[in-house]
Amino acid sequence: MTGRSDLQAVLERLPRPPDNGAPRDAYGQVLWENIGYLIDDERRRALYAEFEDRIGLKPRNILQADQPTLMDIAKRGGMQPEVRVGRWNQIARITLDRGRGDLDETLRIMPVPEARALLKLYPAIADPGADKILLFSGIAPRPSLESNGVRSLIRLGFIEDGADYASRWRAAIRVLAEQGLPGFDWLTDAYVILRSHGQFTCKRGEPLCLRCPLDETCAHAAASF
Repeated sequence: MTGRSDLQAVLERLPRPPDNGAPRDAYGQVLWENIGYLIDDERRRALYAEFEDRIGLKPRNILQADQPTLMDIAKRGGMQPEVRVGRWNQIARITLDRGRGDLDETLRIMPVPEARALLKLYPAIADPGADKILLFSGIAPRPSLESNGVRSLIRLGFIEDGADYASRWRAAIRVLAEQGLPGFDWLTDAYVILRSHGQFTCKRGEPLCLRCPLDETCAHAAASF
């Protein structure tokens, strides 16, 4: 078959957002995901930078840091700061014990299933997070999406709104694998474009359909008006 899939054509009509400043190494991404809870990218970026400046990112820096400093940062990252401090220490220990002190190097010499399993030992990292980390760190080009991207594909009519999130996520990943391109660049673009579209235009509560470049062909918009 020649030509582009519908999904590829759709993504070309959506803007690619600016880089959000997230680290690209696997270890940094694990910390980034755990630096705060339900916070936006700007706040997450600021907390991550403060953590790097005051604590340092290396596992031994975290384990040797004093608790008042850790708690001071954690309190500005959302609810349950004490849980977050515990997770930071857990990340450091897993990296030293299972990641041999260098998570990225360890992941690169592992078969992909083993690399995914190692990443899922970290707090807050399940299948979607493990695949995203492998993709963005340049270790394995895994089709990857988070909840905003999944919702975008549902609203655009690529998948049905299934009974549970895990089923919706798996269906969305299949669409990326079947209709997308296999390389790092396209899959990374798909992730950030669909995430941004879901965050700022195809919002969960009140989608801004009239300002969407896909308004004329979107399945959700057609059903809503």
